[in-house]
Amino acid sequence: MAQPSLFRELVRHFFDRFFDTESLSPQGQPEAGIIQTLGMLAAPSGFVSILALPLGFYRWDLVAFRFLFICYSMVAMGVVKVFEWDALFPDRRDYLLLTPLPLRVFTLFLAKIVALGIFLGIFLAAANFFGVFFWPSIEGHGGILAIAGTHLAVMFAAGLFSALAIGSLQGVLVTIFHGAVYRKVSVCAQTVVMAVVIMFLFISPLMGSSMAELCRTNSPLLRWFPGFWFAGLYERMRPAVSQVAWPPEAAEQVLRGLGILATRGLWVALAAFLLAFLPGYRRHARRVLEAPNPDPRGPGPLGRWLVATMDRLLLGDPVECGVFHFIGETIGRSTKHRLFLATYGGLGAALVVMMLASGGPSPRIPLTLSFILISGLRAAFNFPSDLRANWAFQVSETSSLEAYVRATRKWVLVYAIVPLFLMLAAIGLARAPWTAVLFQFAFGVTASTVLMEALFLGFRKVPFTCSHFPGKVNLVLLSVLYVFGFTLYSSYLASLEAWLAATPVAAALFFAAAIAGLGALGRTRARLLGGQTVLDYEDNGNPAVCTLGLTEQ
Repeated sequence: MAQPSLFRELVRHFFDRFFDTESLSPQGQPEAGIIQTLGMLAAPSGFVSILALPLGFYRWDLVAFRFLFICYSMVAMGVVKVFEWDALFPDRRDYLLLTPLPLRVFTLFLAKIVALGIFLGIFLAAANFFGVFFWPSIEGHGGILAIAGTHLAVMFAAGLFSALAIGSLQGVLVTIFHGAVYRKVSVCAQTVVMAVVIMFLFISPLMGSSMAELCRTNSPLLRWFPGFWFAGLYERMRPAVSQVAWPPEAAEQVLRGLGILATRGLWVALAAFLLAFLPGYRRHARRVLEAPNPDPRGPGPLGRWLVATMDRLLLGDPVECGVFHFIGETIGRSTKHRLFLATYGGLGAALVVMMLASGGPSPRIPLTLSFILISGLRAAFNFPSDLRANWAFQVSETSSLEAYVRATRKWVLVYAIVPLFLMLAAIGLARAPWTAVLFQFAFGVTASTVLMEALFLGFRKVPFTCSHFPGKVNLVLLSVLYVFGFTLYSSYLASLEAWLAATPVAAALFFAAAIAGLGALGRTRARLLGGQTVLDYEDNGNPAVCTLGLTEQ
């Protein structure tokens, strides 16, 4: 073990590195971004707690309400751990500087664990601060310290399990896979885990409200989701249902029995975490650092031939071709953009689950997914990847802006809209005739293309190259527009699709009107771009938060 002072310096060094992150705007500061994130994490629990103060929760209602806080704690830790996916390994600079020093591998690993634990603990405390503060008033019976202490202990245990489980998954991946294979598998796993975590956040109210029925039927679903386990642990530590009658009924016994799974799950996650990392930590760190970067030549010979063929058929202009491939490469290599889109994917998956739970397959599902996908891409394109590198576009920009903005729309169509509806069509062939599936595909692609053209009407920038001011966005107005837009788009167009499927003449008129609408949008965009000769590289506007520019030279 290293000397205490040396160990403290290592922990402080690794902890400071968590704040050494990219900023979304040139004026932004990483510490300010962390503080804003902590405030955003604390707000939901405080808002929900204040709303719940006048209400009374008893028995299964109290169990369901506890479940919401458990899920939120697990999701908060899961999101932070996914963002800090490789945090347990030293980056290239730390590896080159620290490994030659006479430091034991166990010391480096322990310092990383402590630094990451402090970092995660800050976010866990922020996510549950108001919940713990207001919980004695919500539960309303018993000692204040006992109520708050039990709530804090269960939230801490749930968040710890979430972080350990995700860390163990990465440890298993780095143990099994090597080199380029590990990089690809790790990227896919990180993206999928983020989407799944966000999905559970949005469906947690549905799951909590159904917990009583699941316990009465002793559903196998209770064993598959760890959030139910910690609801059972909470019931064992502070009964909400079984305090009324003793001995408890069958459903109450099932709920209490889930608490045993929570305890076991914590120990299993901790053991898996230590076994996956500790024995080969130095070897794992070397594998992560030595994993080769993506081949700049792109895919293999067959893939390059397909790309070249698509370029000839779809992308005639060299500028259009360059922007088109720049978008794909950036999404593939930028972690923050990939996870941002995974968040939208988790929201879409949650909406699909809720629709299926409310009555089976719904015709709104394809349109719902397309709305989430297109709006998510539209939002992601506003965030820069590396502002220091956008000079390549600025010095080579031509006088015509149409090729730049046309490439963006083509990328969304080729890599987002068409693959989505092809996947849905493949699923639909299992339960519907091919003619109906073909019409659904044509209608969905047409409606989504019109939506894309409308959302990108005023978009005159190369994606990922323009600075972004978060304070400029009016979140209230944006939320209202999203809710109304999503409702009108998915609900009314689903009804329109069902009517057009039974009326061929009206369907033909619809496609003709859609083509005419696309032409009108194209002419409107041409007029908007007609007086512009330069793309947007700095999102000036009138931000809600203005700086004085005192640091400018």
